[in-house]
Amino acid sequence: MTGMESFFTRERSNEGTEIPLYLPSGEKSDHWIRIRGVDSDIFREVEAEVKREAVRVAVLEDEDEKKKKIAEAKVKLIACLIMSWSFEEECNQENILRLLKEAPQIMDMIDKVATKRSLFFGLGLSSSPDTPSTTSSST
Repeated sequence: MTGMESFFTRERSNEGTEIPLYLPSGEKSDHWIRIRGVDSDIFREVEAEVKREAVRVAVLEDEDEKKKKIAEAKVKLIACLIMSWSFEEECNQENILRLLKEAPQIMDMIDKVATKRSLFFGLGLSSSPDTPSTTSSST
């Protein structure tokens, strides 16, 4: 029998894991990105902020403004998962937002991968069952 520590995910989620990046053609590149998991402290904090903001956004009458705010919240949530990368550009908030805007396939990949808890325990992407995306449904 295992102890409760076997179920702890927060620390490993805070440490993050390195994910290879693929070109839009599907070819593996030399680049990687280190992301936190959805059980990380920063994700939980930003997720709480986004949920509070969602309450304020829900009462907006302008549907276009509402959609814009929801999209911004999703980007903010995914951006907080990025820790570092192999690009020459500095991994700062401005560049993270630029990457997510201009490479939405990377944003989608992070959204899916960050929920795969087994990845943070060295078990790889393929060994984890598909789970619903946490970030997409939180706004």
